[in-house]
Amino acid sequence: MPRHFSRLAGAVALTWGLATGVAGAQQQEPAGADDQRLAPRDVQRLFDAYVLMQAQERLVLTDQQYPQFLQRLKTLQDVRRQTQQARAAIIQELARGVSGKPGVSLDEAGLRDRMRRLREIDEHGLADVRRACDAIDQILDVQQQARFRVFEEQMERRKVELVLRARQNARANRRGALAHSEP
Repeated sequence: MPRHFSRLAGAVALTWGLATGVAGAQQQEPAGADDQRLAPRDVQRLFDAYVLMQAQERLVLTDQQYPQFLQRLKTLQDVRRQTQQARAAIIQELARGVSGKPGVSLDEAGLRDRMRRLREIDEHGLADVRRACDAIDQILDVQQQARFRVFEEQMERRKVELVLRARQNARANRRGALAHSEP
């Protein structure tokens, strides 16, 4: 029971930090202090840790399931992040390729190659995610599998809410900094 309590306390602390830390850091720092703010990858790592801590309670995992689940969920998170990063890189190449700027634009063959690579990344990413989800399902019963799908959706919505709140706070801070800098 003490281990369960410490995980719950950690999850509460991390949730509070996610909800207030990013926005608070943006509100308290002067406009030029970008180096004091959390980088997006740091926020993602914090959120991933929050998800991991919440999983045992939300899915009602046994002590025997938890270590395997933890490892497999981290694998799933890594696969998704790697696919997203690879996809974003190709999209950036496509954006530069169709920008119309001399020396940067891609010809048809270059665009076709990037589009082919994007399809490959999407296909491999889906297959890798499917394998990672299957690995998780192997250690969960049907009830837990259903809870996991619901849990993932809830966590994704929570992440979107946090990102939107952080952006709103950043915009409000920029407006406030502009108002203070005007004579």
